[in-house]
Amino acid sequence: MSIRGTGVGVLLGACSMQGLVGCGDDDSACEDGTCSAGSTATSSSSSTSAGSGGAGGGEPGLVCPPSGVLHGPWTQKPTETSIVVRWNACAEGDPTVVVETGAGARTVNGTQTAAEVTTEYFGLPGATLPDYAGTYWLNEVVIEDLEPGACTTYAIASEPERGGRFCTARSSGDAFSFWAIGDTNPGIGPTEEIVTEVTALSPDFALHLGDIQYYSSIVDSWNQWFLSMQPMLSSGAFEPTFGNHEAEEPTEFEDYYLRLFADGGFEGSATWYRFASGGLHFFALDTEADLSIGSEQGGWLEAELAAVAEEPGYRGAVVYMHRPFLSVGDGGSRPELRAHYEPIFEERGVRLVLAGHMHGYERFLSGNVTYVVSGGGGGLLGDVDEGVAAHPEDAELRQFAAAAFHAVHVEVDAEGLSGSAIDERGEAIDTFAIPLLAP
Repeated sequence: MSIRGTGVGVLLGACSMQGLVGCGDDDSACEDGTCSAGSTATSSSSSTSAGSGGAGGGEPGLVCPPSGVLHGPWTQKPTETSIVVRWNACAEGDPTVVVETGAGARTVNGTQTAAEVTTEYFGLPGATLPDYAGTYWLNEVVIEDLEPGACTTYAIASEPERGGRFCTARSSGDAFSFWAIGDTNPGIGPTEEIVTEVTALSPDFALHLGDIQYYSSIVDSWNQWFLSMQPMLSSGAFEPTFGNHEAEEPTEFEDYYLRLFADGGFEGSATWYRFASGGLHFFALDTEADLSIGSEQGGWLEAELAAVAEEPGYRGAVVYMHRPFLSVGDGGSRPELRAHYEPIFEERGVRLVLAGHMHGYERFLSGNVTYVVSGGGGGLLGDVDEGVAAHPEDAELRQFAAAAFHAVHVEVDAEGLSGSAIDERGEAIDTFAIPLLAP
């Protein structure tokens, strides 16, 4: 299998491939052609010393464009009348966007926040765009007074060719679509092709199920990821969850995930939050944090589910996370959490639970709750049947499974949800339907 980089294809043996991808935290590392639990990959060269890169760095380092715009833009926190635009810059500049409205173009000013990024990563020479330490600026623009339930375009004022599309939240019962993708590793798998196929369907927003970018694959960096994934970021709001591979380096979580994507929604915390559209409420959970009974996050989830279930126009909820509650693949599952939360999900109208982590696709039906594991965003595919023999009671609930690269596209209408797992060729490998409460 070939590792895809920037114009470079590198061939590695089977053991090397297993040892490079997904071998951090409690994932597996390669040992004599097999994977052993508890190992940590050390196949890349990285450091966390400040220095080259950004406007505050030295030479050699990042060549910053005249506008200063480095990563993005992307949008988050959609409501019926507002949205937040963000981008990352390597120099101070103009934090302004131009948005198209029914009355014409409107200019909206924002803010810049400087930060010292200490994560530095170089990866495979000739195949990886390095990440440099230095001073960077997060630009944030809050656009308000928008038309409810409408999609429009915007651009960064200082670099008009960089912009995108966003949709404000829909009214209860309105038709719209969203999509979910997990474990994106564009340097290895067909992530870019999957993104092309799904964004062509014009979904309102994307749910990312964690493991956004993999340093452990050697050919991926954040600079590389943003270049490959900008079509996703430009197509609609980006609402991620935190995965274990967002913290492979000592300060990576603070430098990238927390600085750029935190507070993607409302209530909750920097890594767990909620938002809504069309009467459907979306809850992003942090499975790297405590979710047990009585935990802060668990208490928040239970209280917020109870609160939104009483809102006018409530049609149900979608819960999404990185590590799955229910799976018989090689990523493991969280049976104790499922045992606690599933009765609450049933009572409060949670009808779809999405997760990543296991590099493949699974769909389960337990009572009225559909569980989908969608970790096929580009990381090396895993064994979707590893736990079948050990957990036959869970395997009986599984409706479909495939070791396949894919994302999940979901259409919402007055009847309910219609989902499709779509591969890199644009073909549906599985479909499902879930009824919702009437608008």
